[in-house]
Amino acid sequence: MLVPKNLYYTENHLWLRKIGLYDFCVGITDFAQKEIGEIHLVEFNLQKKNLKKGTVFGTVYGINKTFQLVAPCDTKIMEVNQNIAVMPSHINTDSYNCWFLIFSTYISTNELLTYEDYIQIIK
Repeated sequence: MLVPKNLYYTENHLWLRKIGLYDFCVGITDFAQKEIGEIHLVEFNLQKKNLKKGTVFGTVYGINKTFQLVAPCDTKIMEVNQNIAVMPSHINTDSYNCWFLIFSTYISTNELLTYEDYIQIIK
């Protein structure tokens, strides 16, 4: 199972890539996409630009299960990757380059899981 060391993770199987001082890309992990199975549909639930921690911002539908995308922190959405909705199956082949959102937040990376922490969760 692929788990890049240079990313941050959440307990609900999201990865976060720091791309600026306060900005992150977010997607689902390889572990999550394998659990979901072949992905057929990604729907976003984004009525507002600001998300509170724990808010469901989308759903990934696969052959094995449905997976809710949950905001890992309070955040402001900067960009939505609409290509994911058009070609959701790309998540199965390249989950760490298929991001859902770019968001801005003041979260400390200490509040996120490291590679080592995430490996312990998925063992």
